[in-house]
Amino acid sequence: MSLRAQLDLALLALERGQGPGPRAEAADTLCELAFDAAPEDRPDFAPAVVRLLADKQDEVRCAGLALASEVLAPVEAKEILIRHLADPVVRVRVEAAGRLADLAVPESRGSLAAALQDPSLAVRFEAARGMVALEHASGLEVLVEALDDADLRFRAAAALAQLGSKEALAPLQRAFSSWFLPAFDRTQIAGALASLGDADGVAHLFKRAGRRWSMDRAMAVELLGEVKAPGAKDRLLEIVADPDDPARGTAARALGRLADLTAEPKLVALLGDTTATDDLRLDAAEGLLLLGSDSARASVDTLKLQDPAASAELAAMIREYAAPLP
Repeated sequence: MSLRAQLDLALLALERGQGPGPRAEAADTLCELAFDAAPEDRPDFAPAVVRLLADKQDEVRCAGLALASEVLAPVEAKEILIRHLADPVVRVRVEAAGRLADLAVPESRGSLAAALQDPSLAVRFEAARGMVALEHASGLEVLVEALDDADLRFRAAAALAQLGSKEALAPLQRAFSSWFLPAFDRTQIAGALASLGDADGVAHLFKRAGRRWSMDRAMAVELLGEVKAPGAKDRLLEIVADPDDPARGTAARALGRLADLTAEPKLVALLGDTTATDDLRLDAAEGLLLLGSDSARASVDTLKLQDPAASAELAAMIREYAAPLP
């Protein structure tokens, strides 16, 4: 079935939907079709944006905002998202602020700053995240406040790590010392602390990376590379070298995030290991692309995989990490 036919069917399902559930599902289908569409086909979805945003159902309007951010030019999407920051429904304002944050358009700074005063913490949080994306610290207090919210804590820690402000160190330490944090939240906060040079955060990442069957181990391994923890390279190389370690692929990606070019030969060797699974070799390829050297890129460009799906994923990865045009 052609994309145009699928688009028309989804719109028809939206019009004929009985009850909020089926109508929201039809709107989600429209978004999924757009997200999977080739760039040249995405303008076909612009009329659907207008239709979704005019709907009375909150979920459908939220889908419209998501669709707008995906298929419209950033300047057009920005204007739509900014208008919906004043929507009377909190859920719609959250969607608008979050999508605007993801756009990271400098011209949206004033609107995001205004949204930092929204009565809803969820809206303020998305606005603060957007300010971080624009390399502005005005949302720091909101992100610190969000550390006390179970639904926002994980992403708040990530945003504070991205902000890189030493003013976040004490609030992160307080959150980290809480007794009843879920394991993933604690490790995320440890990563934020480690990114700010906190020794306890680094120690926690190494500790969790050493617990072979803990649920958050892969996350800890990845963070060791992302925060460039002292001593991480040796630990990551140990994991990559162990054929029985389930975190080998994660460690390969983490070596790329570590940005230490001396790890390149080990990643190239893993890339060329024909006994390794395609998934593992894809992880090695991503690690090399993250390293970013010309030789690392050349090694990935020559990689051949047997599985067609893995080959397609490799091609998409190479495009994603392609060097920007001068």
